[in-house]
Amino acid sequence: MSRCGWLAATGAALALAACGCLSPSLRFDSSHGNEKALTDWPPVPPPAASQEVARAQKPDANAPPERNNEKGAVCRLINLPVERPAEAAHANPAATIRAVVNGELILEEEALLSCQMSHALLQQMYAARTHEEREAVLKQAVEELIDRELLLQDATARLKRGGKQGEALLKQIQESADEAFEKNVLRPMLKDKHLSTRAELSAYLRQKGMSLEMMRRWWERNWMAQGYLHARLEPYINRIGHTEIMEYYNSHRDEFTQPDSVDWQDIFLDAERHASRAAARQFAEALVDRIRQGEDFAKLSAEFDNGESGRFRKGAGQGHKRGEIFPPEAEPVLFRMHEGDTEIVECPHGFHVVHLVKRQYAGPIPFDAKLQKEIRDKLRNLVTLREKESLIKELKRKAVIDRCD
Repeated sequence: MSRCGWLAATGAALALAACGCLSPSLRFDSSHGNEKALTDWPPVPPPAASQEVARAQKPDANAPPERNNEKGAVCRLINLPVERPAEAAHANPAATIRAVVNGELILEEEALLSCQMSHALLQQMYAARTHEEREAVLKQAVEELIDRELLLQDATARLKRGGKQGEALLKQIQESADEAFEKNVLRPMLKDKHLSTRAELSAYLRQKGMSLEMMRRWWERNWMAQGYLHARLEPYINRIGHTEIMEYYNSHRDEFTQPDSVDWQDIFLDAERHASRAAARQFAEALVDRIRQGEDFAKLSAEFDNGESGRFRKGAGQGHKRGEIFPPEAEPVLFRMHEGDTEIVECPHGFHVVHLVKRQYAGPIPFDAKLQKEIRDKLRNLVTLREKESLIKELKRKAVIDRCD
């Protein structure tokens, strides 16, 4: 999603700051969405034997809840047999509940949608060969949805502590999420699929095993949860400065070393295709003169190469590090050349015209701006994963979570 697509969500960060849980400088970030791929995949095969429960069932207020990984009172209640009219004996359930998070239902339909929207989960789902393997993937999707619901519930609770102002800001965030879905998902999807109305889109999605409303719910709740998570973690991410980057570089020297290597170009001249070996050598020398005068090596390779470089690699030589270079006769020549040099390498079957494009010397990678950015990005990812895990763990400790396996 472009930055302009979620500017309206800046109010979310301000809302959290108003409730005293974040600094005013924090902002929401919804760039983790995957709206482009919403309908690019075929329907996910559902598990072979899902548990059937009624959608309208609610937990018994008097039943003592169990927490986290144990099956709690809610799941015990919804698992009880339900008396049905005779005509409904063969009816399908309205929905299948996979988990309950502080009273909020997570349906199997949404877990399947998560599998369809995540490239990694989708690949695992289609690689699964047994019901147990498919069920394991679905459970992973359910766990991700549980994490999302915990984040949303925490954000909502913090906003509601702000009284009427917090309630108003919560409504504004929800409206921003709705607008973001319309702008970044719904309208582009209608255009991409050449559809005119939402009814047509709903029918199209049903053919894919999805519903528009569930897709809206899934996308908007993910959008808000990711924004809230970013706002919560940004203070930790912002602590990463030049000192932390330098410390990481100095303490991970082995990670930032580079081997001796070359980038080079090659034209092979088969001696048997010339009048004599001497004629082949003379032709190689003529090519060297043309290259040194500035002619394009790749074009000459495409025209005159008798090997694979010109046809398959656009003139690029084979191998970069010591022991990888082919032909082996070229290796010592390349590693003593300077960038921009062109030489002739003789081999049993003819001659190679080689041109050195880039020489990389073994040793530590320079601590330049490019490397500093790579380290900063890596540290941010590490901090994000660590702090997210810590936050989710704390939220789970306080939550009542019933998994309906």
